[in-house]
Amino acid sequence: MGRCIPLLLAILLFPAITLADDLPPSTDIILHFEATDGTPLNAKLTIPTNTTAPPPVVFFLHGAMPRTYDNPYRYTDDDGTLHNANYLDFHASELAKRGIAFFRMSKRGCIPFTDRFGMRLDRDTFATATMTVLLDDYNTALQQLRERNDIDTSRIILLSASEGTRLAPQLALRSPAGIRAVAMIGYAQDNARDTVTWQLTHGPWRGVQHRIPEARAGQLTREQYDAALERDPSIAAEVPFNQLDANRDGILTAEDMASVTAFRRFAILNAVDERNDEFLRRMLMELTSAYLLDWWEDSPNHTNLLKLDIPLAIFHGTLDNTTRVEGVHETEAAFREAGRTNLAVRIYPDADHDLDLDWRNAREGGPPGYRDAFDLIAEWAATP
Repeated sequence: MGRCIPLLLAILLFPAITLADDLPPSTDIILHFEATDGTPLNAKLTIPTNTTAPPPVVFFLHGAMPRTYDNPYRYTDDDGTLHNANYLDFHASELAKRGIAFFRMSKRGCIPFTDRFGMRLDRDTFATATMTVLLDDYNTALQQLRERNDIDTSRIILLSASEGTRLAPQLALRSPAGIRAVAMIGYAQDNARDTVTWQLTHGPWRGVQHRIPEARAGQLTREQYDAALERDPSIAAEVPFNQLDANRDGILTAEDMASVTAFRRFAILNAVDERNDEFLRRMLMELTSAYLLDWWEDSPNHTNLLKLDIPLAIFHGTLDNTTRVEGVHETEAAFREAGRTNLAVRIYPDADHDLDLDWRNAREGGPPGYRDAFDLIAEWAATP
């Protein structure tokens, strides 16, 4: 159906992008350690070398699906040249410019190649990475980080993406020493069941609206679609109008999209009930019923956030088709009702799940949402 209909979990995943050409002076250190169950884990720590004292550090929590400490990907630039890049080099570079170290780990079973581009996936090991296990692995990595003397472990800031926005508050509650603040991009308010359902009901239409601005008024006519197609022929593969116009009235709407995705939604929910992991792994990028059921009926994310007294911030796009912007508003309301003032919320009109980050704007410091996030992190890190 094209990328506008999430094959789920886009759930809590982030599209890969960018690489800055001119990285600031920094040193990369690869760490190897074991999870509490003995599973080998690895991580990368980037330390800026233009600081006179141990710098503060950002600890990154990934989105869903297999992830390494680099998150390698390929992109084609405007002249057709194919590039190999690492998604997380962008974060490391921008934080190093601000005098901040950057720590990220590979999820269990995700092994970066050291002699060539890409990664190797140990499917059986990754299949054990439920949310509970991931939280334990992140906690183990955090303990490794705290043992170092080349960073300031009294100034740790958690930066999380999508899936990670549910785990970051839990990590801060479980092991709070030195954690100054939590930043969340592509905020996930809902449990797994509600996330899956929303992604295959309402989310696809937001994907169309992001891809084709004319749809943002609430519908897309064939004439508007043809005009958009003339501007960008790739839309035909991503938004096949005739396949998505469920009632064949020549107008594409949110109701059409929900109708088209109904069978897939039913199939995935049924597969969870039946523990049909082979089907789920194909549909959900290696995720299993054990992963989903571990947080299938969890409370809304704000219930954990309200337990934290440290500064918190959410950065979210209105046309995010993976996690609901409405969930951000619900969290704001919960904080207001509780009389809490430690949550900052920044909403970006028409931005997607990754705040419109791509290889072009990353070379200029990223889109507004990322610049805002990194600048706020720098403010937090500078606070005595």
